[in-house]
Amino acid sequence: MGSTGVTLADLPNIFIMIGALVAFFMMLVILLRNMEFIGIVGEGRDDPWPRSMQPPRLLMQRVHIPFTFKLQENQPIGYSSVRSCVSSTVRYWHASWWGAPVGDLHQTLWGTLPEILASRHLSFTRSNAHDEKELKLSSEPLQLGAPPRTCYPLVVILARDQRDTAELRPDDTVALISVVHIQDEQCRLPSGIIAQYLKQANGHLSCLKQLYVSGEAGEAGEMGEAGGYARGEALCCVCASAPLSRALLPCRHACLCARCLPKLDKCPICRSVITSYFCIRNEEEPMELKQQFPLNRRLLNLFHYH
Repeated sequence: MGSTGVTLADLPNIFIMIGALVAFFMMLVILLRNMEFIGIVGEGRDDPWPRSMQPPRLLMQRVHIPFTFKLQENQPIGYSSVRSCVSSTVRYWHASWWGAPVGDLHQTLWGTLPEILASRHLSFTRSNAHDEKELKLSSEPLQLGAPPRTCYPLVVILARDQRDTAELRPDDTVALISVVHIQDEQCRLPSGIIAQYLKQANGHLSCLKQLYVSGEAGEAGEMGEAGGYARGEALCCVCASAPLSRALLPCRHACLCARCLPKLDKCPICRSVITSYFCIRNEEEPMELKQQFPLNRRLLNLFHYH
């Protein structure tokens, strides 16, 4: 009678099968973790999500920025005068870089905080923590040529004093960089801040993007004071009864509440396709939405789409 047990000759085949299964699972994990980049989900996706499935939620990290820099409203902006408002909750250094070459700027920003403060391109002035105050900058007119340009008209850098960096966490902000465009005859783009970058203690450099809040302030919501709906809070632009809590991507309109988001596949403000979203306030998703698709929800949670 023949034996049905596994013989020594069968072991190589078994190992090959196990290896193939492990490789397949690893490829599946890599595929699902990078869905956004290959256009299956997230900002790379062009087609709307089915209404029966909520778009993936991106986890956002809350970051404290101790500095503020903004241009004064209703004030002319030119090389002879750039009026701005600056505030800081920590001791800091500030510098202005006129005619900053794009390559040199980004090479400087990728350095550490001590390297930024010691840059030969910058001359820093030390300041203590203060509330909002005016900062006036001026320079001789620059000839930067026709677009596309290789230099920024003005870059303003606010960097934390190194005496206050001993107890920083990796995600704490150490510098705020603002790029200011000044309109001239060759580039008619309106003057203003065209980009802001955030430098963190761990070395990461991020580009700040504006969030467009669309909603009307209303009376206290249906939950009342006990439910946490504040009077005058911006409300969802669809139901006009719950506070808006979802910012849509890629358009960055914050205009929906948790209950209205799954009912739409396009932004109600600009009509662009909703590819993903993130929360701008601590509000749990409705229980019926959590229980609607338990399998899909578990898969999304497993691969960091919560």
